[in-house]
Amino acid sequence: KRLEDILNWLAGGSIGKNDSKHQAEQSYDGMIVFDEAHKAKNLEADTRTAKLVIALQERLPNARVLYCSATGVSEIAHMAYAVRLGLWGSANPLYPTFDSFKDALTRRGVGAMEMLALEMKRKGLFLARTLSWEGADFHTLEVRLGQKQVASYDGAVKWWFRVKAEIESALQMLNMSANTIWRLYFAAQQRFYKEMCICAKVDEVVAQAKQYLEN
Repeated sequence: KRLEDILNWLAGGSIGKNDSKHQAEQSYDGMIVFDEAHKAKNLEADTRTAKLVIALQERLPNARVLYCSATGVSEIAHMAYAVRLGLWGSANPLYPTFDSFKDALTRRGVGAMEMLALEMKRKGLFLARTLSWEGADFHTLEVRLGQKQVASYDGAVKWWFRVKAEIESALQMLNMSANTIWRLYFAAQQRFYKEMCICAKVDEVVAQAKQYLEN
């Protein structure tokens, strides 16, 4: 129903007395901006978001489309929703389907993806921008930990050692392969300490921000 609401909002105003809804959708030539477009990347997994993005583009064939995302494309398969780029289908006889386009680039590896980005940029299909650091200052600040933070860290270290000992004991009892278990253990431990270090910086960052604002 939400898709129909969007279609009515976009093309409904152009319906004349003798026009059908289909004609209105076919004649709509306004712009559609897909912000956070990468959320539609999992078309192969048949996600609802990807299917709705495709359906909206199919129902409004003459609409101008802009895909916006701060998330890079790591796999060709994640481009399937971007049908208006004209890289496959009727706009490009070399690749009549997305699968043929994907297979061709996958066989050629990372170099082909880099060439694709250059070609898209040359054609005006791709635009990338970064924030300017002009006028920005960088300072390295030492955060002194309080007694409570030191106690929390020491307690966390003891807890992780205790968990490690329990896992070792369980593996000996069950006679299991330890590779996957330890990989998961150390990955979780690394994420934990990363978050703990970030939390330890918050008070100092807030204090510094307030000081800068006052000055």
